[in-house]
Amino acid sequence: MKNIKKKLCAATAAATVAVSGLTASFASGSLSAKAADISFGDALKMSLYFYDANKCGNDVTGKALTWRENCHTYDSKASLNSAEGLSAASKAAIMEANGGLDTVDVSGGYHDAGDHLKFTVTMGFSATCLGWSYFNHPDAYKKTGSEAHLLEILKENADYFMKTTYLDSNDEVVTFCYMVGTDDDHSIWTSPEVQTYNRKTYWADASHPSADAAAESAAALATISLAFADKNATYSAECLKYAKALQKFAAKYPSASYDGVGSYYSSGSQEDDVAFSEVWVKIAENGGTLPSDYTPKYAPKDGVYNGSIYDYWVFSWDKVWGGYAALLSQFGVGGSTYTNEVKFEMDKLVNNLSQAYYPVGGGWGASRYNCAWQMYALEYARATGNDSYNEYAKKQMEYLLGNNPQGRSYLLGYGDTWPVNIHHRAANPDKAAAKYTLYGALVGGPTDANGSYEDKTDSYSCTEPALDYNGCFALAIAGLYSVYGGSTDVADKTISTASEINSDYVFSYGGNENPTEPTTETTTEVPTETVTDKPDKLVGDINSDGQISVSDVVLLQRYILKFETFTKEKYEIADINSDNKVNVIDLALLKEKLN
Repeated sequence: MKNIKKKLCAATAAATVAVSGLTASFASGSLSAKAADISFGDALKMSLYFYDANKCGNDVTGKALTWRENCHTYDSKASLNSAEGLSAASKAAIMEANGGLDTVDVSGGYHDAGDHLKFTVTMGFSATCLGWSYFNHPDAYKKTGSEAHLLEILKENADYFMKTTYLDSNDEVVTFCYMVGTDDDHSIWTSPEVQTYNRKTYWADASHPSADAAAESAAALATISLAFADKNATYSAECLKYAKALQKFAAKYPSASYDGVGSYYSSGSQEDDVAFSEVWVKIAENGGTLPSDYTPKYAPKDGVYNGSIYDYWVFSWDKVWGGYAALLSQFGVGGSTYTNEVKFEMDKLVNNLSQAYYPVGGGWGASRYNCAWQMYALEYARATGNDSYNEYAKKQMEYLLGNNPQGRSYLLGYGDTWPVNIHHRAANPDKAAAKYTLYGALVGGPTDANGSYEDKTDSYSCTEPALDYNGCFALAIAGLYSVYGGSTDVADKTISTASEINSDYVFSYGGNENPTEPTTETTTEVPTETVTDKPDKLVGDINSDGQISVSDVVLLQRYILKFETFTKEKYEIADINSDNKVNVIDLALLKEKLN
């Protein structure tokens, strides 16, 4: 009966509307496009389903989506004889690890965009964004019932990175795969489930390095290590081991080879990737905090990073300097140095904050860059208390979610109308109006400040989604949810009725907690009563697990940085010196207790 109900609902989901004097086809949904009705909770929860749509390998059938099945299963037996970039020694190391086979398993992971290639650099960038958004705003995922879904996605990424990276006996990188597939992919417009063509693999090692891919996957594994720290300590430690190895490799060989990947994702520099990953690994090594004596290698000033002149390009797979500045800003490193840099780079990207839409970074995939700019604004607001920047980010997100002259949402499946001529082979195998609603996918979006958009399958700058798009979206939407909140009522209804979604599926990530139980705890920023007679055994045990650990230190630091709110009880337990204040003095005292 459930499937029949879903099919009936889906059958009523298409409508034709007039946009800008032209007639274009858009799908019609149940969410209102009006700003007053836009819910960041609904948008966050739905956005994760895009990753299920782009999942690759032997573990796709029967999962979150009814229309996706296992694909490219032969990636599990990729030929080493046709592998590119492997030295004889690296090939021998893989064969030794695989019992002498001349094949290697590179199955799993995620398709990059509307095609079916797999790139470690964009997979790593996207996973880092997801992990960072969870690190900053775990309650955004918990309270929307999305935590288990996110953790399953993070684990799929980490499993792929670790499986395709080979370490020696000293836990140093011998080689890793940075790309699966070739240009042939773009000449084949079919769903991934029916494809059978040979997929070549591309590898990096000391003689053929790929520092950007190594660093991006290192950063991702570090954030995933943090995400699993209190879920599965063994898995968290394994992620950190590989993160450290890949970061060390990137720092030792800070250059890149672009065989295969050159026409897609050739990075303008590697210095920024290495620096960004180094900070994340340091944070993961120290249980979610930076050492008090930590001094970053780069101290930027107006776009110049220690003599390395930056072109102010927004945080993206290609340039991560802006993310580096935002990350160090949130830890309060270097006084206002990094916060000022975030402001400088924001201003370089957008010089008219009053316009309805900020087409940051040019016309191709502008929505992702807009979301990255929103991340800057949210961090600047947090660091300075200037709430107007929260409002700037909020209005930009509302525009993307449908509060625009066309009433069009660029997050598919959200809003009254959304594009349907999608540049995505799995959802649109007939290259016409999409066969399936690609729930949660952020497409390229408007190309300019006027909201220009062309809903055509071949207009990939507008209609194609990608991993890095949704990664940037996660950083923005989780932050906005933390500031403004939002229900998930409509998302929950959509999940239960959409024919594309398997509402019976239970997300699982191998943790030691119930993955389906949402957090409903309400919190207050500041307690209203005086702290008196705290039982000494509770002092510092902020997570109430009966012991004082690194987890308590992380929680307290997050509160001080305004990434957490505390109940009255937690506030009392965190007030180590009983002065009715919770601040850095209490943090120092708690660290002493830990030592």
